[in-house]
Amino acid sequence: MDKNYQFFLKANIDSYLGQWIAICNEDIIAHGKDVKKVFEEARKKYPQERPLLTRVPDKETMIFHF
Repeated sequence: MDKNYQFFLKANIDSYLGQWIAICNEDIIAHGKDVKKVFEEARKKYPQERPLLTRVPDKETMIFHF
């Protein structure tokens, strides 16, 4: 399993509800409502890396796992 994904599963992301986040080297390096801007900011900070981009669900979102 990718180390950035493992970080995402364990990280406290409550302050990013409803936003996109970029994770690189086990750190949240960019966040915001516009995925394109988040990706561009992440690439500027770490041009040689491939960040994990994910949207943090809103508080009301229900996720089912079967």
